[in-house]
Amino acid sequence: MKLLKPALVVAAALATVGFAVPAPSAVARDMDCSDFPSQRAAQIYFLNHGGPQSDPDRLDADGDGIACEDNPAPYYYGTTLPGGGGGGGDQQPQITNVHSTVRLAVRPGKRIAGELYRLTASVRPAISREIVVQRKVNGRWRNFAHGTTGGRGVITGTFKAPRTSTAYRAVVQQVTKGNKRYSAATSRTRTLAIQRQRVSLSFDDHSVAEGARVQARVRATPVRAGRPVVLQARSGGTWRTVSRARVNRRGQAEFAVTANLGTDAYRAVALRHRGAAPEQSRVRMLTATDQTPPPTPTNLVAVPGDGTVQLSWSQVTPADFSHNEVWVRTDSTAWSLYTTTGAQSVDVTGLQNDVTYWFSVSSVDLRGNASAKSTAVSAMPTAVAPRARVAAPAAR
Repeated sequence: MKLLKPALVVAAALATVGFAVPAPSAVARDMDCSDFPSQRAAQIYFLNHGGPQSDPDRLDADGDGIACEDNPAPYYYGTTLPGGGGGGGDQQPQITNVHSTVRLAVRPGKRIAGELYRLTASVRPAISREIVVQRKVNGRWRNFAHGTTGGRGVITGTFKAPRTSTAYRAVVQQVTKGNKRYSAATSRTRTLAIQRQRVSLSFDDHSVAEGARVQARVRATPVRAGRPVVLQARSGGTWRTVSRARVNRRGQAEFAVTANLGTDAYRAVALRHRGAAPEQSRVRMLTATDQTPPPTPTNLVAVPGDGTVQLSWSQVTPADFSHNEVWVRTDSTAWSLYTTTGAQSVDVTGLQNDVTYWFSVSSVDLRGNASAKSTAVSAMPTAVAPRARVAAPAAR
């Protein structure tokens, strides 16, 4: 990863104040400071090619009229050619010490590992200088990035956030430019805080009726509005995506789930987003049970006898049918369960004659779901009248 190249910084700075950056000549060679044996040779070349008003070879990086100040002696700091009255001479002028400061900014200050962040270093006085950005690793400062500032003393770079929170600082070494010696400086420490991702999944109700619509709620932090999330269900040993959404400005998303019979495992996954790695929630279970009762029996008929009543009825028998419940009461008692049976008829015995009894029947499935009671019918057991005996005629 690189900070901005100094040539780009200088060109940008010139453009903002209205200077044109000259196009390179198709014939002439583009000279660099390293092409000259001394500062004097570079200064004379600079003055012969339009300096200090024009600098097509960019030999005067800080724009002070002196070219290649870091080159070795002999020196010449005149702004006109030697002998032209411009001053400067061949001797190095008296050095003035200048206090330097450097600042470092980390923006944003909090990131998820893999996301981009920006380092901006600025040096004062604002001249072109080499800046090194260091980061702290295992308690020691190590070089991380470097570059040369432009005329405004600013340089910036974009990087991927590391896995852990990291401290940074910017450092400039002492440098002499012309008759000024700029001091070394170190910025204050700035920290990039790495945020841990968290994804949670919850259901409005974890146990519902088969076929019910359940609301699933997902929350992903740190909040990144628009981040894609998926809801997945475990099926056949693999995770299958059942729905997709994007989190809102509160980091939330909602899904509507149709509950299938039985218990299913679900999880939410925040997908890779702008460098941040995917993150998943804990597994949540959703249980759906059969809560549909069998059909209610119909056409209940009660035929009274002596201390008994014979009941019979009609019914639709579902696949998960278990049994029928026979209920009985009198005008002065509540309903009570008389018996259970898998048949569609039963004899109720042990009843008191000449008392009105009411009867009803309900159906129950294998999961214990019971239908409503059938329409009640009544019957009164009656003792059988004894048969009259006929006397035999007397013998003659």
